Amino acid sequence: MKILLVVDSHFKEYGGPFRAISQKIEFLNKKKIKNKLIYFSSNNFKFNLDLNYIIQDHDIVHIYGIWKPFLARTFYISKKLNKKIIISPIGALEPWSLNQKKLKKIIAWKIYQKRILNSANIIHATSEIEAKNLRDRGITTNIKTIGHGIDLMHNFLPQVKKNKEKIIIFFSRIHPKKGLLELIKIWKDLKNKENWKLHIYGPISDKNYFKKIIKSINEKNLSNDIKYFGSIFNVRVKEKIFNEANIFILPSKSENFGISIGEALSYGLPVITTLQTPWKIINGYNAGYVFNFSEENILNYLNKIINLDPEEHYKMGLNAIKLIKDNYDSNIILNQYIDLYKGLHHESFISS
Repeated sequence: MKILLVVDSHFKEYGGPFRAISQKIEFLNKKKIKNKLIYFSSNNFKFNLDLNYIIQDHDIVHIYGIWKPFLARTFYISKKLNKKIIISPIGALEPWSLNQKKLKKIIAWKIYQKRILNSANIIHATSEIEAKNLRDRGITTNIKTIGHGIDLMHNFLPQVKKNKEKIIIFFSRIHPKKGLLELIKIWKDLKNKENWKLHIYGPISDKNYFKKIIKSINEKNLSNDIKYFGSIFNVRVKEKIFNEANIFILPSKSENFGISIGEALSYGLPVITTLQTPWKIINGYNAGYVFNFSEENILNYLNKIINLDPEEHYKMGLNAIKLIKDNYDSNIILNQYIDLYKGLHHESFISS
């Protein structure tokens, strides 16, 4: 069994999809399953690939993303060569995403994209929310829902943090859908925020949006409270940031999964996020607060969590780790992907 993983662009700044694909490749290699990753571009460098030659040598083609010509071309060649095809839309059909460049997407959907999705063998969704949105868009292909795996540090336990200066971290791409500008807008209205700081980490996906962020921080005289620290990819540095933080926040307007949320939970951090992410489970575990996106709700729930005592944050942290162990342990999740590939390969073997 040989797996071909395909994505239009592959670079660290891409965030969650980059980490998820890289993690999967590492696991496939560990299991000695032959695989290859191809992509059209990386950091603005474009590749000229002989797709016929590459695809011919593989049994299953797993395509990440939609809309892009390179991905459509890969699909049609794979179909012509009678390969089994899995497509992971990675959030591209979520309502917020569909409203971006809306007219172009409506045209592409009618001309080719819906037909491609309904001609694949399997559509992979990372959450039940994404699966429902796919069905609502008229996707009739078999949909398999498997989340992303979160690596757990065994024997790790959070500490009661009684540090005087308390830190809330935002760890994600700087992009309009992440809700960062709304978070900055409400910061001045927080109660008892004197000892709280907001530390922002992440690659800048939208330069104009980032300019608005900096402008808002300066206009509201928040430069002492809110700081941007750039992108962090070093694992040790990242661990230190998560371990020293008190709370994680991602007030996103749309996420098909949200790997950074899972990572924060695995470090025992209480999490504040929205119901526009697939993390409603956080409320059930009492590991933070999840609510409908609005500036008012961001303010109310942030006020609520920063006014809890450190022992309550500690209890939430223990619940956060249990949530990940129960539902997103990477060893369990990644084996589900292996089972998916093996099942599809077996079908191919039987039919031939």
